[in-house]
Amino acid sequence: MQQIEVPQVLDVEAVERELAVLWKDSIEPQPDEGGAVMRARVANLVIFTSSRSCLDQINETVCDLSTVHPCRVLVIVAETDAADRDIQLYISSFSDTTGGRKRLCCEELVLIAQGKFVRELPSAALPLLVSDLPVFLWWCDELRDDEPTFSDFKRAADRLVIDTAESHNPIETLLELSRMYTRGVAHSVGISDINWARLTSWRSLMASFYDAPHCKRVLSSIEQVVIEYSAPEGDASAVAPQALLFAGWLGSRLGWQLSPESAKKSGATVSFEVSAEGRTFTLQLKRVSRPAMRPGRLARAVLTTEVNKGTFLVYRDETGIHLETQVTIDGVSYPGRVLPVRNRSTAQLLGRELEIVTNDDIYMESVKMAEKMILLF
Repeated sequence: MQQIEVPQVLDVEAVERELAVLWKDSIEPQPDEGGAVMRARVANLVIFTSSRSCLDQINETVCDLSTVHPCRVLVIVAETDAADRDIQLYISSFSDTTGGRKRLCCEELVLIAQGKFVRELPSAALPLLVSDLPVFLWWCDELRDDEPTFSDFKRAADRLVIDTAESHNPIETLLELSRMYTRGVAHSVGISDINWARLTSWRSLMASFYDAPHCKRVLSSIEQVVIEYSAPEGDASAVAPQALLFAGWLGSRLGWQLSPESAKKSGATVSFEVSAEGRTFTLQLKRVSRPAMRPGRLARAVLTTEVNKGTFLVYRDETGIHLETQVTIDGVSYPGRVLPVRNRSTAQLLGRELEIVTNDDIYMESVKMAEKMILLF
């Protein structure tokens, strides 16, 4: 991938000319292809970060993503706490030569600003978007809806993508998301959470218990819910967003009501008293040691019932490569299910979000339920 600096940051035509030249010069013609090149752009992807140390990882993700979702990519680096320095603009192109005779060429523009010049980034970046193509904003920074730079980029976006697993302050991120939903932000821009996509298999397996008649009958008498997770990065004492989202999903689907006075935090466990359909039971979010697992990931979720002594378990096995279920009712074990842990890359997860154009109401309701839990502890 060749990268060059463009001095005329605010001259859109100059940037386009440089991109066209770079696009042509960066690909060496192949004798058997006759130099065939295809420049593809199906969307705009704006990636915002506050540190240029993330650029290598971002570039790797963009290269992997471009083979399936060719975009014009704008990487915005806003180093607010650094010494003042005007916006620098770098452009680059990269191509894919796998399969077929034509090669796919995509483009990336990197804008870096420091100090007071960070506020000028939206006015420099937004004119560089390709018109008539959807705009996806991948926000890799703290989420603050009242922050002017974020507001400017959000107004230009059709969809906002975040990853609560990578947030430096995941609890505050979830709270801000809930506040955004309350203010109706989702009516103007769609919201996606890559971390929510990681829970798809977990939710599917847990929901499958309610499909079986012999299980559904017993599940009406839940006595306890325990959700275990590995410590998240950053603040290892915080409750992992995956645990809160999964608990929020269960609670929003099953109509849970949280007792305001019941929340207790003891060591690695946060517990709540929950009521639903006239019954009261306990919910525990428990941090466990699983060194082989990535930080902040779910390890185990179990529902136990008083009637018929039922146990309904979804867990990640010790190898970390499978999700399994176990069901026991009145001492009788029933056949379980085994799914491979999909461990999809960031590029694969992000690519999936680029295919979604509508809001996920279930995610929104799960976030709101997670907020209620957070405010109690």
